[in-house]
Amino acid sequence: MGERIIILYNDSIDSDNWAAQRAVIRATSRESNTRIIWIFEPRQVSLGLNKSAEQQSRCLKLIIKHFPDHGKPFKVLLGGLLTEKDVQSVPGLSEEDKETLRLAIKPAYGPQEDAFLHRELVAWDHAAALNEWLHAPVEVLIDLDGFDEVENPVNLYFHRQEELVARSEKELLRYENIMEEPVPKRLESLREWYKTCTKTAEEQVGGIGNSVTQLKLDSLCETIRSAESVLFLGGASLGILERFIEKGVANKVKCHLQIGTCDLALNLFPNQFNIALNPKAATFVFEHFSDFADFVVVPSHSAQNAQYSLVGLKKEGGPTMERRCLGFNCGEEPLKMARDQVSLDNNYPDKTAPMSDLTAFLYALKPGFGDAKQGYVQVENQKGTLIFRRSDSGIKMYDLEAPIKFGADEVVKLLDSLEKESG
Repeated sequence: MGERIIILYNDSIDSDNWAAQRAVIRATSRESNTRIIWIFEPRQVSLGLNKSAEQQSRCLKLIIKHFPDHGKPFKVLLGGLLTEKDVQSVPGLSEEDKETLRLAIKPAYGPQEDAFLHRELVAWDHAAALNEWLHAPVEVLIDLDGFDEVENPVNLYFHRQEELVARSEKELLRYENIMEEPVPKRLESLREWYKTCTKTAEEQVGGIGNSVTQLKLDSLCETIRSAESVLFLGGASLGILERFIEKGVANKVKCHLQIGTCDLALNLFPNQFNIALNPKAATFVFEHFSDFADFVVVPSHSAQNAQYSLVGLKKEGGPTMERRCLGFNCGEEPLKMARDQVSLDNNYPDKTAPMSDLTAFLYALKPGFGDAKQGYVQVENQKGTLIFRRSDSGIKMYDLEAPIKFGADEVVKLLDSLEKESG
């Protein structure tokens, strides 16, 4: 009997990505012939740009005042949707206000090498967490093949820096000092900071069998061909699925994807995030979805309609999960976390949040989850924006219309049930 393969493909930046990975581990813990392949997709970055919450607030107020017809202010800010022409069109603006408004203009990406530095550090953080959760060495693969086609729809002035939440107090203080340096020197210092942090992270877990390496697509395709079954759990761009089609292995792969939307109002970008990462690949894969052994999508409304207690997720995933939730869902400063000055139990005991990837993957891991209906969608291309339309045929979809909420004990019970059912 061949191996059952689960490919988990993600950017693994936000807390929902980490919660989803924890669920996959629980669901497969008793399945000796199941192997998880962890593949992470890099993101475009621009080092040294990050602005404070105060600067974000000031920029939002100016957007509300001067650009009420540009749509929701936070969408304008997060997507960097203003232009220099927009800024110059406002009469009587002070130079200070102009500079503040320019924070809503999407900056250029930094060099490709910076994105790889960032991804390698985050990958080692993941290796450490997965090693802790699996109680076994883990290999983390980084997919660099399609990087040139990946866009980052986020305004990099206000991108959450997921790499900071795992850093020590000493590393964070050094980072703060670097951010006070003038730009040319700041960039040089930041690159050295990433290299030093990566070396530290690698030394901590690399010596016990964990590794971070570049994905070799041909090797992965051979694994797919020889496997008994392959389940692809996706929460990133569809570039790798396009390559599966080109390599002739799509017919062995069952795809279960957190992607797309039936209502653009639910999304922060002109395209749903995972589509916006690579619209060309998404268009191609949607047009060839029947090439796969199975192809199921979980659109935004279904992924966002379940809320989870953050304290419950911490009980399940420990301090690693807590830091991710504090940083992403609560907006807490990494230095406060490193100093143990904030916790979910003390500061956010009742807070819940949607966990899109967790919800999406639970539909695959726990049949009947949420009583979601199974329906179909067709994909419409509206001047470059891909939107799902409910239909009687087409791409399979999980449709969760009614909101559900899980308290702390219910979260633990839910994830615990995955392990019991797998046994």
